[in-house]
Amino acid sequence: MLIAFVIVASAFAYATLNMGFLATQKSQQVVLGGLQVASALVVDGPVYGYSIQTGTNANITSIIFWLKTAAGADSVDLNVNRTTIGFQNPRGYWTNIYNTGGSTLTYTLSGTTYTVSAGATTLTWETGQGMLLTAGDRVRVTIDLTLIHIGISSNTSGQVAKEEEFKLLIKPVTGSMLEIDRTAPGAITLINDLG
Repeated sequence: MLIAFVIVASAFAYATLNMGFLATQKSQQVVLGGLQVASALVVDGPVYGYSIQTGTNANITSIIFWLKTAAGADSVDLNVNRTTIGFQNPRGYWTNIYNTGGSTLTYTLSGTTYTVSAGATTLTWETGQGMLLTAGDRVRVTIDLTLIHIGISSNTSGQVAKEEEFKLLIKPVTGSMLEIDRTAPGAITLINDLG
C-alpha cells in the first residue's frame, strides 16, 4: 500500500512539474511575441500644432513632432515607400499623407476623394542621417495640413479646428503601428503644445 501511494504521488508530482514548465514556456513565448509586435517608434517630446492666425476661426495648419526608435528596437526604414503615415480628423481619414517631395496622392474611400499634395509630410534629421532611423537618431516630422484636402480643390478639410480630435497613424514595415491621438485646445494660438 505504501509503495502504491509513493508511485501515485511521484506520478502526480511529475505531471505537476511538467505543467509548470509548459506554463513557463508559454509565458515566455507570449512575452517575446508582445515585444516583437510593439511599436518600433516612439514620440520623443511634445507634439506641437501651429496656426497661421488666431481668433475664433483659427485652425491648426501644421503639426510638428519628433520620432526615435523604441528602446531595444531595431532600426526603422523611413523611406516613403516603406512607411505610411495616416491622418484622421472629424471630416475624413487619409490613409497615407507621407509623400515627401513626391507627386500628389489621390485616392477614393467609400465614394469620397482624398487628396494629399506633394510635400505634405517632411522629415528633418536632427541626429543621424539617411532614411534609416537607428538607436540614438532623432527625426523631426512636419505635416502641412493645408496640403491635405477632401476633393481635388484646396480647402480646409485637413486642418484641425478648436477642440477637435485628430489621429496620426505611423506604420513602419516592422513593428506595430504608432498611434498619436491628440485634441486641439479650446482657443487656438500661433503655437499650441498638444502634449
